[in-house]
Amino acid sequence: MNKNELLSSKYPLGSEWRRWDLHVHTPESKLGDSFSGITWDAYVTALETTAQGMGISVIGITDYMTIDGYERLYRERNDPEKPRLQSVDFILPNIEFRAQPATKDGKALNIHLLIDPSDPDHIQKIKRALANLKIEYTSPVGDGQQSYGCIRNDLIAFARAQGFAGDDEAAYKYGVLQFKPSYEIIIKWFRNDGWLMKNCLVGVANGKDGISGLPADGFASTRDQLLLHSDFIFSGSSTDREYYLGKKAGTTPEKIRVMYRSLKPCLHGSDAHTLEKLFMPDLERNCWIKADPTFEGLRQVIWEPDCRVYIGKSRPGLTDQSRLISEIHIQPDSGWFSQSSVRLNPGLVAIIGEKGAGKTAIADLIAFAAGVPPDPKSQSSFIIKGKRLLTGMKVGLTWGSGTKTDATLTDSPHQVSRPLVRYLSQDFVERLCSIDHDGNELQVAIEEVVFSHLDHVHREGYSSFEELRSARESASQQRQDEYRGDIAALNREIDRLHAALAQKPEKIANREQLLKQIEEMRVQLPSIIATVDEKFLKQLDEEQRILRGIEGEITGLGRKKRRLDDFLQSYQDLIERTRRTVTELISASQLAEECTQEELERLHPRWDPTIAATLAEKAMSTQSEIEAKTGSEATWQRDGKTAWDIGKRLEEMKASLQQDESNKKRLFELQQKIASSEADASRIQKEIETLDSRTRQLLNSKETERDSSYMKYYQALAQDEAGLHELYAPMQRQLERLSPEMKFELSAGYSVDTRAWLEKASRFFDLRKAGAQVLKDEIEAFAIEHLSPAWSSGDLIKIKNEMEALSKLIDPAVFMSHFAAPSLKLIDLLDWMYSTDHVRTTYKIRYGGTDLEHLSPGTRGIALLVLYLLMDGDDSRPLLIDQPEGNLDNSSVYLQLVPYIRKAKEQRQIIIVTHNPNLVVSTDAEQIIIALPQRTSSQPYPQITYESGSLEHNLTDGDMFGIRQAVCTLLEGGHLAFKEREGRYSIS
Repeated sequence: MNKNELLSSKYPLGSEWRRWDLHVHTPESKLGDSFSGITWDAYVTALETTAQGMGISVIGITDYMTIDGYERLYRERNDPEKPRLQSVDFILPNIEFRAQPATKDGKALNIHLLIDPSDPDHIQKIKRALANLKIEYTSPVGDGQQSYGCIRNDLIAFARAQGFAGDDEAAYKYGVLQFKPSYEIIIKWFRNDGWLMKNCLVGVANGKDGISGLPADGFASTRDQLLLHSDFIFSGSSTDREYYLGKKAGTTPEKIRVMYRSLKPCLHGSDAHTLEKLFMPDLERNCWIKADPTFEGLRQVIWEPDCRVYIGKSRPGLTDQSRLISEIHIQPDSGWFSQSSVRLNPGLVAIIGEKGAGKTAIADLIAFAAGVPPDPKSQSSFIIKGKRLLTGMKVGLTWGSGTKTDATLTDSPHQVSRPLVRYLSQDFVERLCSIDHDGNELQVAIEEVVFSHLDHVHREGYSSFEELRSARESASQQRQDEYRGDIAALNREIDRLHAALAQKPEKIANREQLLKQIEEMRVQLPSIIATVDEKFLKQLDEEQRILRGIEGEITGLGRKKRRLDDFLQSYQDLIERTRRTVTELISASQLAEECTQEELERLHPRWDPTIAATLAEKAMSTQSEIEAKTGSEATWQRDGKTAWDIGKRLEEMKASLQQDESNKKRLFELQQKIASSEADASRIQKEIETLDSRTRQLLNSKETERDSSYMKYYQALAQDEAGLHELYAPMQRQLERLSPEMKFELSAGYSVDTRAWLEKASRFFDLRKAGAQVLKDEIEAFAIEHLSPAWSSGDLIKIKNEMEALSKLIDPAVFMSHFAAPSLKLIDLLDWMYSTDHVRTTYKIRYGGTDLEHLSPGTRGIALLVLYLLMDGDDSRPLLIDQPEGNLDNSSVYLQLVPYIRKAKEQRQIIIVTHNPNLVVSTDAEQIIIALPQRTSSQPYPQITYESGSLEHNLTDGDMFGIRQAVCTLLEGGHLAFKEREGRYSIS
């Protein structure tokens, strides 16, 4: 397609809100006192002046049963020497018929025909049609029964047949007054006239002179038939509008379609019969229509009865003009573009054209001038691809408020901290929908939309969703980290205790061996004792007895000292850790902003310093006792009682033995060995007793503590989940309000990777051992069937019960001895069993019941676009979208995307580049911009022209055509899209 084939629109800005008054009478109206005493010229002057002053774009020139007033105004308006009403864009005839049956007040029903005046012969064709609208009358004074048409001569004859004796003008007026055919005759008449059916719209009044005036009893079918054959309702009542659009409680759109064939727009007019009433409807119920001021524009109200007409005092539209782009300015001397500017509609702007025509170019330039830099890696960016030829070109925007922004290609986008538009480029949509396989980027994009949708209260002063969520989760995450640390530390302690208990058999064996050795040594004593001096023997025995006692005391004191030292160190660590934890908690919660330094200090626990000092003194005292009982060379005394003193004396006794006293020496050594072995046996016995009592109890205690920390971790996760529910609640509430067809669901819960957890344990088994494979299979089945559902539920009781069952299935000691791989350590088994990294809180955004990462590229595109269209709650910046339909079929676009675009364009300006007819026609785009490239011999690249207009620009002139025809030509399925749109609100 080239620009020579396209008829330029008189209204390139597309469909705009204009004020229409479709019910204005003239002095030619034959009933009542219309403009009594007002000359025709005075009327036209008043009509002209008032229309210009009030900004009236379209007038429906209304007369009863005739077009006399319209015909005169049409001639005045098209007078080549002195044309009138030139400030008005369009006038059309409105014929007001008065029909039977009468209302309960005795008034005739009012039925209106609005007729398309675009046919050059429309006046003659209307008169010919009116002549065919006849009533039968039998005259008592004339020629008996005759048929009379709704045309001047017949109406005069109709008056004469009734005995009217006045002049012809009076008879004409009397004939109009008496001409009241039944509504069935009127309906049959216009339905049987082919030209009228193609060129008129039928309306019925809803007031006392309309269907509301019909008696309640017996006239329901009349009312229904009138509504069935009407295209619109003349009413300014909001209640009527809600009813005929199927929005009133108890009345669905489908019900209205079934009863009345279609949804009905409500139009309104001033019904002016005096100069003072011109364009002054009651209660300032002005009629605004968003369309070209043409009859084709009026037809849009029939096809879009909800969004194309508004009854109210002021022109509707977006309130923040600073967020509307009114015009883009392009440096024309670059050769790329044939024009220096393109004006933009404040609603939905659809940019179409053949492949390579320059559709993306205008979107890229708008974004660049609004502060969006191009992606240097882009494969589709007009700016990147044409960088060498575009460098230095200037582009600018004019905003609705009059503000201007500009930029210089290709490296200097408009400088602004935040882009003035949101641009969903073709690359961006493609990356999130097709390349981002795991959905991470899509998730980030959604999070941004989520955050922008929250009000300032729920944002809590944070500037990003990540900051808000981190702050919400901070305290819980700290607790989770603490519990994970506790679990790891307790597992190490449990591992140590298991290792200690595992030594019991060895200790028992060692003790038995020592006792046997002692017994064997004692058997040798009698024969040696008999040969040894008794005095020496008693002295030796006494010294060894005392030494054993002292060594036992020293051992006890050493244990006491170690316990005191360990406690003091742990106590000091606890103080430091607690202070650090409280400090981190204060920092994470930003409590410093709410409290004084003194108040913050009071949050730290008060530790009694005298307790630690007392314990330290006891430790020092114990050390002194140990040193006093141990003794040293420096404190040696010959008759001293320290271990050193006694040991020294025993060494002297041994050294004093002569070679001939070998029996004494042997006795000495044997008794030393017996004493040493008895001490070892006693120590081992105490260790065994400790294992049986304290160690076993301590192990049970640590396991209980570990299990408690494990459950506390899940309690912290539950708090996280509750926080996510709270975080997403505002968004979820808004989703529920948006539309009953909204397919998004937001849910917070738990993400559980059971397979990853099991995979870690796969190397723990020595499958060569009997029963190892069976146990491995049992554990996997148990995890999948029991543990995973419990973890996913977050139910603390279920988790506790299933973990207890797991600990029975995997007894650590039994596992290590019967099934474990050689390299496995018990600590690895424990850390795996009680690991938590495979369970985390998460929120899921689902579309159509499917998680984002599992959506097809096309459905991802739908989901992403719907989010930006409807949930960008606080963002009223213009939204630019470049070809979002790449992965979508027409039905997906029509059913899932179109409704949200229609809704979003009520809140913000949308500019969309597309080749999909549903995104142009079914969305009822306000402006269509067609990119038309033309090759010239003077430059290596095409020159682009942008022609624009509305969907209602429906013209043909030889080989040239309008916007509607261009849409059908350029977009595959365009004809079908128009057909579906024009039947959407009616029964096919």
